[in-house]
Amino acid sequence: MTALMVREREILEQYIPGLFDYLDRTPLSDLESRGSDAIAKFKEFGGTALIVPKELGGSGATALEAVRAQRAIGSRSPSLGAATTMHHLSIASLIEFARGASEDDRALVKGLVEQHAVIASGFSEGTPGGSVFIPTMKAKRVGDVYVVNGSKKPCSLSGSMDLLTASVEVEGVGEKDGERAVALIPAGLDGMTVEKFWDTPFLEASQSDEVNLHDVQVPADLVLLNSDDDPDGVHEMTGYLWFGMLISANYLGGATLLLEKMLAADKGDFEGYTRAAADIESSMAAIESVARAVDDGERGQDISARLLFCRIAIRDALVRASSAAMESLGGIGFIKSPDIGYLAGALQAFAFHPPSRRSISETLTKYHGGDEFAFVK
Repeated sequence: MTALMVREREILEQYIPGLFDYLDRTPLSDLESRGSDAIAKFKEFGGTALIVPKELGGSGATALEAVRAQRAIGSRSPSLGAATTMHHLSIASLIEFARGASEDDRALVKGLVEQHAVIASGFSEGTPGGSVFIPTMKAKRVGDVYVVNGSKKPCSLSGSMDLLTASVEVEGVGEKDGERAVALIPAGLDGMTVEKFWDTPFLEASQSDEVNLHDVQVPADLVLLNSDDDPDGVHEMTGYLWFGMLISANYLGGATLLLEKMLAADKGDFEGYTRAAADIESSMAAIESVARAVDDGERGQDISARLLFCRIAIRDALVRASSAAMESLGGIGFIKSPDIGYLAGALQAFAFHPPSRRSISETLTKYHGGDEFAFVK
């Protein structure tokens, strides 16, 4: 065993025992295929409770521990890392809502943890020329339920979800019409269907297909109005903090597997290896610095902007690292090991996770110029 990523493997084994061993002995092609059982194993080994505080029945991993565990997962199955990031984003948002909430609301979160519920995320549905942070789903209050319509595509975990958390725009609530809210939608409700959407062979095992909702009736107590539960938007920002940290760690894990392959090839290209490793390790250090700040209690505008700047830098670092690794491993390595080409292709997907560099650049520039930072203004 190399000295590379020892800490990350140990953290993963501490919090989700047995998962790394399963991932390590299963071929990458099996883990990344549409028929992969990696998500089921993640649930079986207790991964759903990773970042949930112990007082809510969870494992209580810190943000720093979670990003290290996610890097280890991504080093064996980038699809699993991407999919489970969406679960953690969803559960983190629920945890924030549960802080200071009623005992009934806290009991709801505890119940989801006890059931090892897999929670998909219906946030960030992109529209051409629009913002991924403005909901495309609509929810109309009718008596004791909200009737929800819309779709989410792609929606990771669509084949395994027990619950879908979705950002919706509400009506039928008087002066609060047009507000955003978070809807907790149990999977399998009438009017909820899943259709194949993901056609590329990369990251197929993330189960990123289309979830459609047609007149789905959601109990009113499962729809959380932002003005009531998140008036300053900090809960939403916190959810995206977890998303940004974990999705970055996942792809850095995938790039780390290329480093492992370079070590195994032992071609003597020390300069090529060092260039690739430097980009990956410095990027991971940046994410860990954000995670430490989250653990210290930082929330809101400044840390959200700092993380986005890190993500933009990591995008370019991944391109450089994978290019250096491919060049070092050579044409024969590419021809004889399908995993190498697969990983290089899969790493490109990091650029597609919202918000895009183009959509957020003006906001970040103006924030440094003195404006308030918000995903939606």
